[in-house]
Amino acid sequence: MADDTDSDLVAGERRADLIHALSFVSTESGPDGEYIVNGDLPPDVAPPFIRAVMRVEAELLLHDAELVTVEGGEPRTPEERRTDAFVALVLRVDDRI
Repeated sequence: MADDTDSDLVAGERRADLIHALSFVSTESGPDGEYIVNGDLPPDVAPPFIRAVMRVEAELLLHDAELVTVEGGEPRTPEERRTDAFVALVLRVDDRI
């Protein structure tokens, strides 16, 4: 799903709603050098953010479907795809800040 360049939508949701949702997200360093993402979004804030992540994840799933082969199988796990969708969404939200 392409973002609507004539409005302030990101993955079909208002950028301001997504920025507000991201204000409830934090990261911390894990023991092996990874980042742990924590978010406790209030019930009135979560739905637009969840929908946006799901839309980006759907884009990635369609892309991954084209990469499936007998030899290679699925290119990434559902957990990896969800993480990639989160990162892609954050980058899209940040695109015009």
